[in-house]
Amino acid sequence: MEHEQRENPRTRRVRRLILETAITVLLESGAQDVTVAIVAHRADVARTTIYRHWPDQQSLLLATIQAMTKPHQSPQLAGPLAEDVRTELDHLRTRLVTREVRSVFGALAGHAAQNDEFQSSQRLFVSELTQPMVHTLEAAKRRGELATDRDCLLEANLLVSPVLHQYLALCEDISDQLLDEVLDRWLLTT
Repeated sequence: MEHEQRENPRTRRVRRLILETAITVLLESGAQDVTVAIVAHRADVARTTIYRHWPDQQSLLLATIQAMTKPHQSPQLAGPLAEDVRTELDHLRTRLVTREVRSVFGALAGHAAQNDEFQSSQRLFVSELTQPMVHTLEAAKRRGELATDRDCLLEANLLVSPVLHQYLALCEDISDQLLDEVLDRWLLTT
């Protein structure tokens, strides 16, 4: 973010245009088509412009995924732990249903099964969805609401995985009842 604030406004606009175009290509055609040639043509920019920012298809695809899944800015959560976790579960649900997450996940999963280069992209995608919960749990640990021996990444995965499974694997809506049940079961273990 600091780099983005220092760069020239025109450069920022061009990067945004390229990433928006790459997102469109990803959603319409799949991860394999997020190439410098295709994105340059669709964005009406020179290939060298894209290469100036991303040296290859993999880095362009990763930047595209990051742009799509960039964690929202959570409100400053200050406890209690159960309320903060429930708030983050609600935010995850919102991110899943208001962005084209299901389409991207499906495209990445298909490519990751056939091409090792896309496996890191898929892991990044899931990590970006999980990260806000990790931050919430780390804050709770600093406040003393979560035991210091708890692994925040593991705990975040335990909380987020049922929601991702419901939405991405089963293609079902995420109900308040599911979020409450996930939270209640997790709280039994803390």
